[in-house]
Amino acid sequence: MTVLALAATTVLTAAAAGPAAAAAATPIGNDVDGVAMMYPTKAGGQEWRLDDNPAADDQLDGPALKRNPDGTFKVTEADTRLGVLSATYDHDDEDDLVWSQPTLRRVGYQHDASDWRDVELTGYVRLNKTSNTDEEFTWYARGARHTGNGDTPETCWGTAYKANLRYRDGATRWQKELFHDGGDGYASGSWQHSGASVQGKLVGFKAVMFNTPTGVRMETYLDRSNTNTWTAVASYDDQGGWAIDEDNRCGGTRDEVVRWGGPIATLRWDLASDVDVTRLSVREIDPRATCNRAQPVAGVSANTYEAVNPPQYAVDGNLTTRWSGYGFGAYLTVDLGTQRTICGAGVAWHRGNLRWNDYTIYTSVDNVTYVKAWEGRSSGTTLQPEVTGFPARQARYVKYAWWNNAEGNGWASITEVTALSA
Repeated sequence: MTVLALAATTVLTAAAAGPAAAAAATPIGNDVDGVAMMYPTKAGGQEWRLDDNPAADDQLDGPALKRNPDGTFKVTEADTRLGVLSATYDHDDEDDLVWSQPTLRRVGYQHDASDWRDVELTGYVRLNKTSNTDEEFTWYARGARHTGNGDTPETCWGTAYKANLRYRDGATRWQKELFHDGGDGYASGSWQHSGASVQGKLVGFKAVMFNTPTGVRMETYLDRSNTNTWTAVASYDDQGGWAIDEDNRCGGTRDEVVRWGGPIATLRWDLASDVDVTRLSVREIDPRATCNRAQPVAGVSANTYEAVNPPQYAVDGNLTTRWSGYGFGAYLTVDLGTQRTICGAGVAWHRGNLRWNDYTIYTSVDNVTYVKAWEGRSSGTTLQPEVTGFPARQARYVKYAWWNNAEGNGWASITEVTALSA
């Protein structure tokens, strides 16, 4: 789970086992075809979604999509590239693209200011047939057409940050491509969060990338159950030091940070001759608009607690006090006093820098019927509050239910909880 502040790191972070890691950003509601957003659409920004008639979509470049009886679209081209062009780009503009990376650092785009840069790419996919389960779905942006054999300028059009979702086990990773020449030009993170195969079922996959003051932030999310319940599975902060093995042929450094935009965002897969897709979208996002306003608390209770560590210590604003309850399913419930629109929660854990905790967040309007909002694992690396996100909803009560920790000692121990709104 990722802390509220952006980490100054270049290593992938995700839970290695158990429930998925917490969302690094906060879903803010259902916007695109009923699918929750991690970040809001940029004011005046571009938004593309898969149309009911893909063949008539001038922005979509790729193989034919055939509608299935269930409303999804079938793709039978084994090596598929669904390219989504920016609103101002045409392939005739290709020869005029900026490709020198020192120039790209200065101007910030390959084609124009409408290039895809700070984006959220979303798609639901169902893998029906593949000849190689070690292949993956890949969502990527910040470049143009990936082509050529290593010669400029063609090789330099193919820059990207790439989020991978492996067929056989649902593992994810991030890659950076500084030029396109087969397998050259890549820096790759390690595979994370392996688990169930993605074959034979609709799985939601999101890739988010946006510039920060010191680099580029990347986040991946999965909806493994096709219920619009998204959990973050990997994040990466590229601030330099993440380098390719060979010289950069486009004038940049080996660890060039791809801070510029590109005119094509791409949804790709290989060696899969039968894939169904639905609810595809690409949006320009505003990463500054996050769910981070703590809501006032009217009351707090728990189903179990130590006399010396009562529930009220989890909402007293003091990270040196705590609520502690014993046993599988121990929970803490916060009463906000009235219904509010909430979209996330913060939890700080006792010994949170030494052990992870598995837990679930539920919400309720009446303290009778509770709905799961999020489930996952804390990072085990910090004593500070860690933020989880979920689609915005009305709630008066927020329940934090504990299941296990890395020490297996049977104790839930929380120093602070908050309920958050945008």
